[in-house]
Amino acid sequence: MAVPLPVLLPRSKSIVIRCLIVNYMRNGTLLPVYENDPTDIKIVFDALKIIDLQNKNSVGEECVIEVQDCGAAYRFLMALLAVTPGKWFLTGTPRLLERPVLPLVNFLNTKGAAIKQTEAGWQIEGRKMQIDDIEIDFSESSQFISAVMMIHTGCRLGRYRNPYIQMTETILQADDFSPFLQLADWSAAVFWLANALLIPNAHYLLKNLHFDRVQGDAEIVPWFQKWGLSFTECAQGIEVKHNNPINIPKQKIEVTQTPDIAMILAVLAVYYPFELTMVGLKNLNLKESNRLDILVNELSKFTKVMKHSDDTITIHKRAEELPKTFHFDSYNDHRFVMAWSLFKNYGTVKIENSECVRKSYPDFCKIT
Repeated sequence: MAVPLPVLLPRSKSIVIRCLIVNYMRNGTLLPVYENDPTDIKIVFDALKIIDLQNKNSVGEECVIEVQDCGAAYRFLMALLAVTPGKWFLTGTPRLLERPVLPLVNFLNTKGAAIKQTEAGWQIEGRKMQIDDIEIDFSESSQFISAVMMIHTGCRLGRYRNPYIQMTETILQADDFSPFLQLADWSAAVFWLANALLIPNAHYLLKNLHFDRVQGDAEIVPWFQKWGLSFTECAQGIEVKHNNPINIPKQKIEVTQTPDIAMILAVLAVYYPFELTMVGLKNLNLKESNRLDILVNELSKFTKVMKHSDDTITIHKRAEELPKTFHFDSYNDHRFVMAWSLFKNYGTVKIENSECVRKSYPDFCKIT
């Protein structure tokens, strides 16, 4: 029997960041973070260390919390600082400060928070608040809901349901975080699923990846099964095999709940090739880069890409040969580094500032 190629995946940053914050709110202690963890996890960990030190020293001066380009830290710590006694200044990169947060801020302020916007960030004076239920427009980010859930665990959720909100709810209900803390990241694993589809007889062992029912990105698996991959779960992770190359017909996939996989699917459709319509893209331009606009512009170099609306695009089946060399900008966006890297199966790829992938997958450039 052939031995699968072992692939090291990062810990799920979405899970670990939630566990870090919930544990700190609950116990006032910090869970361990490791050298090969995604940068976003380290940003949250370092911020919590500063917050904890400030609290223990009872320092009265304003304390700066710098979260760089980490959207989860931006929203989750906005809520945490709002209920943490002290004077705080929350800031990050210029791009981060442009990303959506006002619905969360406005909600917290109506509940008694003291949050003020400045050109360079947010002034926050921590206060006690009473929140019984959550009424926030989270169409731009489910993190608004998760942020409030983590600071007021007893509030009613009402109608709010999506994979990331359910992830937060699952973690809040847990007495022991250890089953979650070693789970590999499905949004990173999707690169390897696409990569396997492009390599005949590919056989990977995706280490520490499991069908955990916590990460919504695992919902893409049935699509890859239809396209010729098989999945076998074992104690070490999930074995992925490419058994049956097929001519993939036209596809239409809804990615509203799983936007992080959109770039991988788009590049896969160009390379394979097959026609792909993706629906649910309206928030892509609110991420680390203007992802939707970039996808359309870059992939139009290889095939026809039709933007039907800010929510839907169709990537037509490529008819022309791909070039043998590729040169891309990463746009300082970790998801594009992974997506553009799929072209390495065809030719030489140069990606500017590829190190930004450390945000979610520190070992990626070493193993691809």
